[in-house]
Amino acid sequence: MAHVVVIGLGLIGGSLARDLRRGGHRVTACGRDAARLAPAVELGIVDAVEADWQLAVASAEVVVLGVPVGRTREVYARIHPHLAPGAVVTDVGSTKGSVVRELKSLCGQLPAHFVPGHPIAGTERSGFAASVEGLFAGRTVVLTPTADTDPAATARVTALWQEVGARVLTLTPEQHDAGLALTSHLPQMLAYTLMGQFAEAQGTTLAPLIGSGFRAMTRLAGSDPVMWRDVSLANRAQLSLTLRRYMERLGELAAAVDTGDAARLEKLFAAAQAAHRHLPPA
Repeated sequence: MAHVVVIGLGLIGGSLARDLRRGGHRVTACGRDAARLAPAVELGIVDAVEADWQLAVASAEVVVLGVPVGRTREVYARIHPHLAPGAVVTDVGSTKGSVVRELKSLCGQLPAHFVPGHPIAGTERSGFAASVEGLFAGRTVVLTPTADTDPAATARVTALWQEVGARVLTLTPEQHDAGLALTSHLPQMLAYTLMGQFAEAQGTTLAPLIGSGFRAMTRLAGSDPVMWRDVSLANRAQLSLTLRRYMERLGELAAAVDTGDAARLEKLFAAAQAAHRHLPPA
């Protein structure tokens, strides 16, 4: 059983901590405000909260960075000198290219013990109080090791995620960021935009007209805006391309509506319906 230190005990870090504790591992949480994390012990999420990061990571076999991607470099720089020999570090950030670039800039190359990772799981809620057991069961976790990464470190992180029921997929950072720009980051932008348009249209008076479709489409707008600000900027090249392609498709749809082109509308909708039917089960 390993000693795992989670730095940044949010929804993902807290859910992982719960599952690892259930599996018999010892989990310590660190954060900017140890007092704020103290209830996580009472809730059974972690075994301990440690205010001294140096002390915590010195005895850790695995360190999980659950911080926003914009803070990965800062946090890694703080803990790197104090890591125990043989310790493995991974993260859970929603972009991978930016993490690799930041750590290469800091260290000259991606540290051999660092395995970039991203669990494709979660909810619109945030904070360790929103964490749940079993969040990763049957879900995909993407790892993006590079040529610098020690294969033994990758194997260890792979085993950690498999232990909590996740399916592990290995991609390059570039493949991950291009794919997630469409499947994760774009939907988040659309939810924020639709909710913003609703608010501008005097949303309170329209509230009685809200149905399940609107709620489903805007659920993600309840997500942490600071985290998504960082994700948007960290993956801005791929996200920009994806947004522009989406705007082109919206323009095509608007033109069909403007001209009353029923055949074109039906063709667009039918193609989307057919593609949706081929989605794998959740």
